[in-house]
Amino acid sequence: MPLKGVGRTYGKKITVPSGQWSTLRVTAAGPLFTVYFNSEQLFQVEDATFTGAGKVGVWTKADSVTYFDNLSVTPK
Repeated sequence: MPLKGVGRTYGKKITVPSGQWSTLRVTAAGPLFTVYFNSEQLFQVEDATFTGAGKVGVWTKADSVTYFDNLSVTPK
């Protein structure tokens, strides 16, 4: 499925448990990205916007209190 927005954003609404650690995992195979939250697959999307090597970052909404730990990138 191609990359499509929901309003002004892209993603899926889910409930994130408060006060505990959760796991976010993204796999990429060419332009196909698969997103998992606590081992549950949320969605797959194709995005061929950037085809070369690049950088990885994380983002949350401005009113969130979020901690990130053990960020890793593993090439295949």
